[in-house]
Amino acid sequence: MEAEMAKQRWKGSMKAFQSHLDPEKEEQLKGIKKEIESKVKRIVKLSKSISKGSRDGNLRRRSELIQLVDDFHKQYQSLYAMYDNLRGEVKYNLCAKIRDNAASSSSSVSDSEAYQSPWQYAGEGSSYFSNTANHETAFLDLDSLPDSPTSSGQEPESRDVFKDLNNRGKGIENSMTDKLMNESAWLKEKVTEKEELLLSLTKKYEVHENERLAEIKSLEDQIAVMKKELGEQIMSKSNEIKQLEKGNAGLQVHVRELEAAFREKEDQFSNLLARFEENQTKSKSRIDDLMARANSLQQKLDSLHTERNEQLKLLNNEKHELELSLEKKYHEATVEVTDLKEKLTSASLVEKEILKENEGLQVQVKDWKLEVGSLCSQKSDLEKQIRDINREAYRSQLEKEELTDKINELETILLEKKHELSTLQKKHEAYANDMSNQNSSLAARINTLQQELRSGETEKVQLQSQLEKQKHEFFQSLTQLEKKNIELTMKITDKEKSIRENEHVINKLNEEHNQMKIRLEDSKSSLQNAEKKIEEMTQELRKKFEDGLRILSRRIRVAEQMHLENKEWYQKTRDSYEKENNDLKEKNARLQVGIRGIKDITLTANDTLASLDTVALKFEECTGHFFNRISKVSCELQFVKDWVMRKNKAIVHVQDDLDCLLAQLDDKEAEILVYREKVWKSDNKVRELEKMIKEKDDGMLALKEEKREAIRQLCIWIDYHRSRSDYYQKSLSVYGSRKNL
Repeated sequence: MEAEMAKQRWKGSMKAFQSHLDPEKEEQLKGIKKEIESKVKRIVKLSKSISKGSRDGNLRRRSELIQLVDDFHKQYQSLYAMYDNLRGEVKYNLCAKIRDNAASSSSSVSDSEAYQSPWQYAGEGSSYFSNTANHETAFLDLDSLPDSPTSSGQEPESRDVFKDLNNRGKGIENSMTDKLMNESAWLKEKVTEKEELLLSLTKKYEVHENERLAEIKSLEDQIAVMKKELGEQIMSKSNEIKQLEKGNAGLQVHVRELEAAFREKEDQFSNLLARFEENQTKSKSRIDDLMARANSLQQKLDSLHTERNEQLKLLNNEKHELELSLEKKYHEATVEVTDLKEKLTSASLVEKEILKENEGLQVQVKDWKLEVGSLCSQKSDLEKQIRDINREAYRSQLEKEELTDKINELETILLEKKHELSTLQKKHEAYANDMSNQNSSLAARINTLQQELRSGETEKVQLQSQLEKQKHEFFQSLTQLEKKNIELTMKITDKEKSIRENEHVINKLNEEHNQMKIRLEDSKSSLQNAEKKIEEMTQELRKKFEDGLRILSRRIRVAEQMHLENKEWYQKTRDSYEKENNDLKEKNARLQVGIRGIKDITLTANDTLASLDTVALKFEECTGHFFNRISKVSCELQFVKDWVMRKNKAIVHVQDDLDCLLAQLDDKEAEILVYREKVWKSDNKVRELEKMIKEKDDGMLALKEEKREAIRQLCIWIDYHRSRSDYYQKSLSVYGSRKNL
């Protein structure tokens, strides 16, 4: 009978226990568990791939992570609501079954079996929540890994653009690379220190969990031993049940007070969670603002870099074009200078040849003067002979008079020719500087004239010999004198013809001389025009360089202003970051205080659990049903403990998120420092380019001065040749006037 009663009681307890377990809710819990596991896997994958992709991909992944975490939080809240419902049902069932006063001494075995079943159920629940906790710890470990700094692996700018500045920029670039390497090593050391801290914290957490598991196992062993002892003591303490029933009411009142205190602490904890969530949302909004500011700064810096590169390209193109134009103009000027030098050399050669021709003409004039003197002497001799022979031959006198008339005519002609020669000499001396291009023709003509003069000299010698013969043979042959006079007249006419031809040649030479003068004036005007063009080009180049320098100075001033504004903004942002960091630290301290309070609550909960365990042991001695109810309450309290543990882990996760955010802020500060260094490098490069421009300007000024000196030397050389030509003209005129005298 006792065995049958025990079986019936065991079946009733199982039914009462299974009444709390709904199969539909079990299926919902299984589905929720699968969803949570899939979301945890997805969160782990996204947290691993955040630091590997691009910025846009990272932003998308972070948004997806935030959505997954929000869904996880919602599911967690739904589970918490389900837990509240189950707890309410259990409390209701406990209150209903406490009123039953069915107790028997022979139900020890059934009570022990019924006692074991809820603990098994509690073990299953704890295993389920331990699995979820393990998933959450895995997620925390993966999410709490620090992001690798993006600024440590950045390389310096490409050095191909500034090949001309390699010799000057190597030291600067090496120093900057050393600084960057030192900063990257310092950042890596910080990252390793943070990783070591995280590892130490995880190890401590694992050790703490192992200790707690060991304590739980020891407690379970103690409970099993106590169960055995209770099975032995139930028989002896069946008489004390009535007394304990009287004290049951007081215990129920105490339990209700504990539940009220527990609810108050739950309310406090919910308030703390609400505050924490508000702070988290505020910190997220601030972080988003800071990220937006950092992105805007990066865009501004990129735009500044592009503007500076475009300005440098424009300056280089303008410099290249100006250099090409200057080289062309310099080449043209050198060609013109070489042409002028060739003209000057040809003019000097022409002057020398003209001087030689003048000397030859002077020799010819001297010869002609000697001939005239000889003719005069011949005339006087002939007059004497005619006077002596007047008496002898009247005819000879007439012929003599005719000859004298002819000789007078010849003398007048000779005087006219002398005057014409003097005028021709003056004209020739005046136009001697411009006879360079016709030296060959003049030389040929002068040779012909010299040949004619030589022939005239030979004829003169012949005439002298003939005159001597005529002196001896005058009386013999007057007819021969007439013939000779006729021959002389013919020769004089021939000479007149030759003189006329020479006059024609001299006129041609004068025309050519005038043409050469015109050409010289044209060349002078072209030289003046070229000088004016060179001066205009130099002025234009100066204006262009001045405009370029003004534009550069303005741009540099604008860049300096932007740099100062960026510095001020950086200082302000740094101060705001420091303030926010201090606020976050204060909030972290407050949260730690809250966590300590939660730990105190857990300790009190553990104490209450221990007291409840003692009460349950006493209660099991009284009634098995009451013991089952107390065991269910202990299961619920164990569930509460697990929930508190998960909340602690969530708080640790939040602390890790804060650490990650601080690390991101440090990375952003490092990136800002890198951008500042790039700005300093660009400023140094601009200064070096300004130095190069100044050096090129100095080189251009030196070239201009050299050109001016070359033009001055050419002018001096031209003046020298002009003075020499004037001197030769004056000397020839003086010499001609002396000869005329």
